[in-house]
Amino acid sequence: MRRMRRTVLLASVCLVAATARAPQQLALEVRVFNGAEEVTSQTRITVHRAGDRGSPLGRLEPGSAKREMMLQPDIYDAQAIQEREGRVVNIRWAQRLVVMPYPDEQGRHLEVINFQNGFGALQVRDLGSDITLYRPGERTAPVAGRFTGADYVLFVVPSGRYDLRIRTPKSTNWHSDIEVPVDRTRLWTPLSAGATTASALVGMP
Repeated sequence: MRRMRRTVLLASVCLVAATARAPQQLALEVRVFNGAEEVTSQTRITVHRAGDRGSPLGRLEPGSAKREMMLQPDIYDAQAIQEREGRVVNIRWAQRLVVMPYPDEQGRHLEVINFQNGFGALQVRDLGSDITLYRPGERTAPVAGRFTGADYVLFVVPSGRYDLRIRTPKSTNWHSDIEVPVDRTRLWTPLSAGATTASALVGMP
């Protein structure tokens, strides 16, 4: 009887250890644009492990309300195929997308694929604030290409440097010279309102 208890205890310890070693899956959300126009609903997205174009690890179909897939932390390639009226109108590969458990992402990773060259994406965590993006030194008219997500604001704009305004009922804070990298999605999160800022490049090789 005592030996059986030890066996059961050892098996439980091994199960807990195996669970602790197993990498946590992350929710990968993919949004697709043609310039500043979102075409996610028209696009088939297939995700492969980087460098392996064999069997896909995940797929999102056109017209589906689903925009996420669960994946292990790794580096991936994604193919986006836009269809309109039964015809393929755009195809693009996004390579070496780094999907890792970054602390600021809370288990949810966003990648933006753009069919046009020269664009990038800036993801800003929504703090319940008025979040607006401006060209450097031009703080009168905000840039176009502003979209929203479950808990973030997304700007899809030509790559370059921009000024970001975060306005709450109590304060207005400007964050200058924020880079939006070409063909990449940048996650930007302020550490606290009106304080130093922290940035993370998402999907950089």
